[in-house]
Parts: sequence; C-alpha cells; structure tokens
Amino acid sequence: MIYRINRRGNLRLSIIGCILIIIMLLVGCTGSQKYMRRLSSEQKWANAERHFNRGKMNRAIPYYQQIVFERSSVYVAEAQFKLGEAYFQRRNRDSFVDAIFEYQEFLRLFPEHRLSADAQFRIGESYIRLSLGPELTQDESLRAIESFTRFIEKYPFDSRVPEAIAHINNMQFRQLEKIFRTGYIYYKIKDFPSSQLYLNEIIRLGNRNDLERRAAFFNALIHIQRQEEEEALASLEHLRAHFPDTRELRRAERRFRRMNNIVYRLWYSL
Repeated sequence: MIYRINRRGNLRLSIIGCILIIIMLLVGCTGSQKYMRRLSSEQKWANAERHFNRGKMNRAIPYYQQIVFERSSVYVAEAQFKLGEAYFQRRNRDSFVDAIFEYQEFLRLFPEHRLSADAQFRIGESYIRLSLGPELTQDESLRAIESFTRFIEKYPFDSRVPEAIAHINNMQFRQLEKIFRTGYIYYKIKDFPSSQLYLNEIIRLGNRNDLERRAAFFNALIHIQRQEEEEALASLEHLRAHFPDTRELRRAERRFRRMNNIVYRLWYSL
C-alpha cells in the first residue's frame, strides 16, 4: 500500500513538473516574441543574418518570420527568401517541405525579384532531397523534374541550366529504374506478360545503357523459358548488336542452347 502511494505521489510530482516546464516555455516564447516586436526592422534583419551566417537556423527563423509577417519594411522580400534558405539549411525531411512552401510563397509574392531564379532552383533541389529510392513511390522525383523544367523555361540563360538538365536526367533515370524494378519483380514471380510490359518500355527507349542491357537480358530469358524460339533469337540478336561481350549475352546464349537441347531430346524421344 505504501508502494502504491509513493508511485502515485511520484506520478503527481512528474505531472506537476511537466506542467511547470510547459508554462516556463510558453512564458519564454511570449517574452521573446515581445522582445522581437520591440526591435526595428533593421535590428531584426541584423539578428536574423547574424544567426544565419553562424549556422544557427533555429534562431534565425523567428526573426525572418517576424519581418515577413509585418510586411512593412524593405527587408520583406529577402526575408521571405531567407526563410526558405534557413529551412533548407536545416537539412531534414520536414524542413525541406517547409522550405518548398516558403520558396513558393516568395515566387508568388515577388515573381520578378532578382532572387526568383534562386528560389525556383532551390525548389527543385528540395524535391530531390525528398525523393525516395527507385523501389518506392516517385512523386517527389516527378515534382523535381517539373521544377527544373520550369526553371529552364523561365531562366534559359542562367548559368545553372546545365546543372538543372543534369538533375532532370538523374531523376528521369530514377523513373526508368522504377519501371525496370517493377518488371523484374513480375519476372521473379513468373508473371511474364506483366514483366514484358515494363521491360519492353525500357528497351523501346533505346538508351543503350545498363538498364536496357538488363531489360533485354530478362526479356530474352522469358522467351527462352517459354520456349519461344523465334522471339528468343530476336532478343539474342538485340543483345549481340548493342551489348556484345557482356555477361548477360553469354548467359542468355547458354540458356538458349540448353533450351534447344531439351527440345531436341523431347522431339526425338517421341
């Protein structure tokens, strides 16, 4: 019984302690907000920049937010942009989401500002950092492509256009890798028609890269396993023409010879 009383007493003390901490934090936040409101725009900007340049983004963000909220100084536009930068520099998933929102707000409010190209480029970079591996959904990769495409269309003479094109190519390759992986999964579970839908989508592009080599290899294996001789020969010819001296070609040829031997034995055993 004494033990239960002690436990209840400790629990009450813990709850009271938590409440006191919350009250102190609220009072502290209220006090800091009052302090910031008393500062001039120049002082808020100076404090925000000082914290930003020292890498203290959590301290810089409230000052930028105050400037943006008041909308009454010459620092509003740059504060809106730097708010996005501060979130971007925090470099975690939630902060990249916040950064995108702030950059989009900047472009909505100040579309012709000298920093608008920077904001559009940062949106694309933020989506890249939010994008997932090719085995998962690629919504963020698609948004990154859209953002960089918009950047190139609106700022065609910007020095970062080649970098934007490289980002688009990387994200598009990730989309193709997603298609290949889907086809490979269907191959592993022996759903060959579904697998070929995805594999042939890669082959038709004719990029002559690793993805096409692997897609052509598994496509050949499907025809060989189904004992479709003409289609298997066509797949082998594709590998010979575009990917000679590769392990995939040698493996596919061995499988094809084995298939012919099996068919030959079956035919003459009848």
